[in-house]
Amino acid sequence: MEIAPGIYEIGPRQGGYFKAGYTKAFLVDDGEGLAVIDTFYDDDAQLFLDEIARIGRSPRDIKHIILTHGHRGHLGGMATLKRVSGAPIYGHKWEADIISGDRPMQNPSLFAFNPIQSWPITTIGQLVGRWNQHEGVPVDQLIDEGDKVGPLEVLYTPGHTPGHLAFYWPERKALFTGDAFVTWPSIVPGWDSTMLNEPESWETLDRLATLDVEVIGPGHGDSISENGSEILKTLARKRRA
Repeated sequence: MEIAPGIYEIGPRQGGYFKAGYTKAFLVDDGEGLAVIDTFYDDDAQLFLDEIARIGRSPRDIKHIILTHGHRGHLGGMATLKRVSGAPIYGHKWEADIISGDRPMQNPSLFAFNPIQSWPITTIGQLVGRWNQHEGVPVDQLIDEGDKVGPLEVLYTPGHTPGHLAFYWPERKALFTGDAFVTWPSIVPGWDSTMLNEPESWETLDRLATLDVEVIGPGHGDSISENGSEILKTLARKRRA
């Protein structure tokens, strides 16, 4: 589904509520090629291929496979997408050995903002979806704050994980936050029950709130198509109140 010019929301995946919490991923088309932002679970690459066919493009038009962080619900389909496209995979250095399958995903935090609402969903997801398992693929290019991938500026956004990244398309005023900011099950930074560092999550939100944003593509929940900056600023103010 196109949520803004050249920006396509992929998902939610089938069974997403219990396996990955209404996960979303994104396809970006800047006219030069396609960039994939996160890739769901191992068996979900077809969601991307269907959308690519729908907009009249080919898997070979994928030029970048970009990962926000090393949780299986966001990187599982990368191996299939890499095989069909030949595109490089990008990630942060801290997450690289998780992405490659050489280190297990870090355990979720027990100190959630809203444990009654989100912790049971995460726990069921781990049992049903086997979150710690995916087909590992080496990261082709390490990226960090200040880098650029296609039209996207790379932002270092730790808190949910130590190597979490977000991506900003200034020309379209679009921000792809991964789990640094989500809208499901509530609008929060860090995705409550899997946040490793709460203070860093709020510091990341403060930084994101300084950007000129209309469109927000979160890692979980519905996308925001307008007034993104005001939503981020309101949440940041609520924390300081």
